[in-house]
Amino acid sequence: MDVVTDPVLELADRVLAVDPGGEARTRVTVHHTGDVVAQYRVEVLGEAARWSTVTPHLVSVLPGEEQGVTVDVVFRPPAPPAAPAGDVPFGVRCVSLEHRDVAAVVEGDLVVSPVQGLDARLRPDGPGGARAGRFRVELQNVGTTPLEVTLQVGDAAGLLRFALAPHRATVPAGGTVVALLAVGARAPRLLGPPVPHPFTVTYAEAASLHGGELTGTWEQRAVVRTWWLVVAALVVAALVLGWLWLRGQGGAVDLAAGSPPPVVLTAVEPGQRQVRLVWERSAYASGYVVRERTESGEGTGVESVDAQDQTSFTWPGREPGVHCYDVAAVAGDVTGPASPQQCVEVTDVAPTPTAEASPTAAAGGQGVPWEPVGWYVVFNSFSLADAAAATAPQELLAQLQTAGATGVRIMDSRGSVAVADGPGDAGMTVVVKDGFATEADASAQCTQFRAVAGFCITQPPAAPVPAVTP
Repeated sequence: MDVVTDPVLELADRVLAVDPGGEARTRVTVHHTGDVVAQYRVEVLGEAARWSTVTPHLVSVLPGEEQGVTVDVVFRPPAPPAAPAGDVPFGVRCVSLEHRDVAAVVEGDLVVSPVQGLDARLRPDGPGGARAGRFRVELQNVGTTPLEVTLQVGDAAGLLRFALAPHRATVPAGGTVVALLAVGARAPRLLGPPVPHPFTVTYAEAASLHGGELTGTWEQRAVVRTWWLVVAALVVAALVLGWLWLRGQGGAVDLAAGSPPPVVLTAVEPGQRQVRLVWERSAYASGYVVRERTESGEGTGVESVDAQDQTSFTWPGREPGVHCYDVAAVAGDVTGPASPQQCVEVTDVAPTPTAEASPTAAAGGQGVPWEPVGWYVVFNSFSLADAAAATAPQELLAQLQTAGATGVRIMDSRGSVAVADGPGDAGMTVVVKDGFATEADASAQCTQFRAVAGFCITQPPAAPVPAVTP
């Protein structure tokens, strides 16, 4: 009966030294103490197995301890930074091909030499600018051990300021660390061509004397660009030419020297014994003249408007019939050409039955009879007894019209039964707009123009005035 025994292994070198990317060799002798020839497979165990070879890896061993077979084991660690650093334990195992449970292992240590290597590069992200430039300092560890790297930056002329982060970094083996660098000038440059500023980034390894310098250049540009000045000059030239062109424009109207241009009369709105005129504001006018004419052009009345920003005028007390109007701008003592004449037909005031005499009705009778139609809004009212507020209604009307309000009238409360005459029944000048179908419509008008008028109330339709009993 054959006796099955484990093989006996003899490792020539228990400790081997090797450089990354280099080669280390050793020998293993296999002895067999059994009675018959044995077949074995020899293999390397551990991390070093990935980069080791065994020659031959299959052996036949004759019985007898002195009849051993020697195999070569070669270790070839990878080049940095993939190679490990320091002691790498390994084992060599010999396994029987006939009996898998028959095996032996011998162990050793492979010492891989550490390698230090650093690849430093300075890359621009925005190398030029009026205020600052941006750069990246890339630190790549091409060795097999971590590196502690210190960074410094400066310029020989002392004209630059720097912001660098981080100043110190640990770069792992095979890894990369990026430091951010901002470069700016201590004094801005208002005008002129770009100016280059050289600077130097110094790096050093804390555990060795290795280090180096990286040189870079930041290009300082002027705060005011040349094309900005060109564009500004073109804009100024265009404005001057436009102003000169406008001064020479007058259409078919022959303007006298210093005479304001014609006014655009946009609307002539007839009413009951009154007419409301609306025109466009003239930037050259200090006031306006409103003229009333017959259809043949004969003048029948003139009114002056002294406010430059007023663009409407209500002319009360007009007789029923056809009336024609034009508006001219006034600049100082010079009156410009009149606008094209527009004609409208003025109607008479509809007769309104009056109630029996009462204190309120008696006071209201001193004005032109009128009553608000439907829901109406009162933007403001001014006492007729207050001489200081004599021009306030016209000014408020002009402000409302400038803001886009239409159909606003200036009325005398003494001509209305529905509108109160104020303290002491002295009478009020009322800035009013009527003709709204619903309360919601009137309230919306108040909401829209309350900020302009400073005051606005909504009033329901006036109650019918009872007929006078004979």
